Amino acid sequence: MSKVAPSFRVLCVDDNPSLLQVLKTSLEHYGCEIVTAGHGIEALREFKAHSGDFAAIVTDHDMPQMNGAEFVRSVRGIGFQGRIVVMSGRLTVEDLGAYQDHAISGFFHKPFEMSLLAAMLMQASCGHSLGADPSTLPAR
Repeated sequence: MSKVAPSFRVLCVDDNPSLLQVLKTSLEHYGCEIVTAGHGIEALREFKAHSGDFAAIVTDHDMPQMNGAEFVRSVRGIGFQGRIVVMSGRLTVEDLGAYQDHAISGFFHKPFEMSLLAAMLMQASCGHSLGADPSTLPAR
């Protein structure tokens, strides 16, 4: 099974530490380098600390201090061109509208199968290809 190059870095943002650990473990299974953050402000600090060098971002919508929409607006505003995936247990029509102009690659309703997220990241527009079979990822 092939792995991605070490430069395939994914920023995962969620205020639920258990879900962050599952995301980290699951995506590392594919050889991704995972950077985690517990809310949007922390994620923005991590984004800047890594000079924006991420192939993709996976973010929760409902978070304290800075929600997913505010975080997405910030990273798109400073030039991030990679894939962004938004996760949430509930999104209203208004919530979805907040993402309308920010090129979101997908929305995932929690709980979801990690293999579906991995499959979306495999299609990352930056040209990397994740070589592992998404069906081998641990479920949720």
